[in-house]
Amino acid sequence: MPQFVYKTGLILLVLLLSIYSIELSFITSILVLILSFSSKINFNFIFTVILLIIIAVIGFLSSYGLKYPPFDVLKDVIYFIRPITILLASYFVVKRIKSKTYVFNVVIGIALFFAIKHLANILFHLPQIDSYVYLRGLGGKQNHIEIVALIFIFFTPFKTPFKKYDKLLSALTTIIIFSSFILYLSRTMYIVLFIFFLGHKGYLFLNRRLIKGLFLFLILSIIIGVSISNVDTNRDSKGFKAFMYKVQNSYGELFNSMDTSEIVNDRRLLWEHWRAYEAQKAIEQIGENGLKAWLIGLGFGSQIELDTYVLLEGKRFTEVPSIHNGFVNVLFKTGIIGFIFYISFIIFIFINHQKFRYSNSNILFNKLLVATSLYMFFNSFVITGFFRSGEFSIFLYGILIASKLKENNVLVKETIVEDENL
Repeated sequence: MPQFVYKTGLILLVLLLSIYSIELSFITSILVLILSFSSKINFNFIFTVILLIIIAVIGFLSSYGLKYPPFDVLKDVIYFIRPITILLASYFVVKRIKSKTYVFNVVIGIALFFAIKHLANILFHLPQIDSYVYLRGLGGKQNHIEIVALIFIFFTPFKTPFKKYDKLLSALTTIIIFSSFILYLSRTMYIVLFIFFLGHKGYLFLNRRLIKGLFLFLILSIIIGVSISNVDTNRDSKGFKAFMYKVQNSYGELFNSMDTSEIVNDRRLLWEHWRAYEAQKAIEQIGENGLKAWLIGLGFGSQIELDTYVLLEGKRFTEVPSIHNGFVNVLFKTGIIGFIFYISFIIFIFINHQKFRYSNSNILFNKLLVATSLYMFFNSFVITGFFRSGEFSIFLYGILIASKLKENNVLVKETIVEDENL
């Protein structure tokens, strides 16, 4: 197959992952996988794929005999299989592309496009911006392609599309993407980039530096937490203080739930504790359905009953197919068994790349892979993990593994040539 086919497939995959379309990214990942598939595959990588396949199989089995609407079942099937196809497609297509840096250039180029679009939209609507909510609405709540681009720019030595030609243009690219990144005002995006900073510095390896990293993280968290808590805000705050109130409420939103009766008096409480509330309702529903539900979940097609209504995208819902807490979402659909495999997937990536071996490039890839596992872990608390559209951790894992293997093959060949010349 010509290189042009693989390169075009990669561009389409990254682009469609960036536009938050589950269906289009799923179809594209299947096509790219078919075009780039190879029988040569790394054992550790295929082991992680098998873990994800087992989770999907459990979802199938647990829904057997339950009369869920076929469309709801199909949506969940795509939802759980899609990470597998994206992982395989990203791995195989990067291995097929001869250039070692092409994938990094594609990500940065597409991120630059979205960053320019985001900033232009802000400038165009500048007179109308009267709140941080309006500002966030101009570009969407987050854009993970820009996080990945900044990871490649800041924490890898790979040349960006512009470094080769012009340092000024390269600096301008970085400024544009970083400015857009900041203006998303996304707590999730900020924390993910900080995780990769710790990984880049080697603070995520299981050694003394990890203790230093945890200490650094703790100190910074305390300083930032105390500073933010001293800002006088409330739910009626405007402008920057409204954003600070959102930050102050982060823990409560994730972990402090509430009784449904409280919502009747003030529905604003629901949004302040939304993630915790929906997770609580999911767990209650599992408990109501007995031992089978705890072991293998309620299956594909199941819905979380909210015991109230919510308005999402202008529509009124009393039940939802998925929730923000990815751990609880997997537990709801596939039970404790599926949950164990999900956790095992993340832990395996974290443990398997705790290595200072081979060359400097291997150490670099291991740092990025370990950080990617924590990217998955953190996102599983706040945005459904790698199942969510627009989330890039599963794609990042696939391309990093493929790039690492390509780099190792180059090193082996160079070693053989050196030995032959002796």
